[in-house]
Amino acid sequence: MKKKFNTKLFSEGAEFLVLSKLLLARIETYKAYENQEGYDLISINAKKNLSAKIQVKSKNFRGDSSFYLNKDNKTKSDFYVFAQTNSLTRDYRVIPDSESKPNLYILDSYEVNKYKKIDKKGTPYLLLSSLPDKERHIEDWSKIRKFLKVK
Repeated sequence: MKKKFNTKLFSEGAEFLVLSKLLLARIETYKAYENQEGYDLISINAKKNLSAKIQVKSKNFRGDSSFYLNKDNKTKSDFYVFAQTNSLTRDYRVIPDSESKPNLYILDSYEVNKYKKIDKKGTPYLLLSSLPDKERHIEDWSKIRKFLKVK
């Protein structure tokens, strides 16, 4: 049996990629270093005492668009960022960003619940290709800004 490819570094990298994009969008954000159930990042508006829990889901093979979600009994996130890193070929070669840039899709929890599907084992997942007008979700940080009432 072939050993499963370890994607832990890719997942961590995707979280830092999203963190940096949020900071560059002037949204104060912190990484949850302890394994917080249900979220990876937390964005805040300290002046208004508001916060948004963000779950980062990553897929690393070029063009992979199916993302497994947490079971419904987990802590709920306010937002999900689906990081399609496009960083690996199917034979596990690393693809440089210059050849295939990552795509970050931002959806709030309502949208995720609306479009999620359930597989044969009862595990929820989201298929990006089934999203209507999926391009409007790419790096739409304004959803989080609005939620946090950040100008």
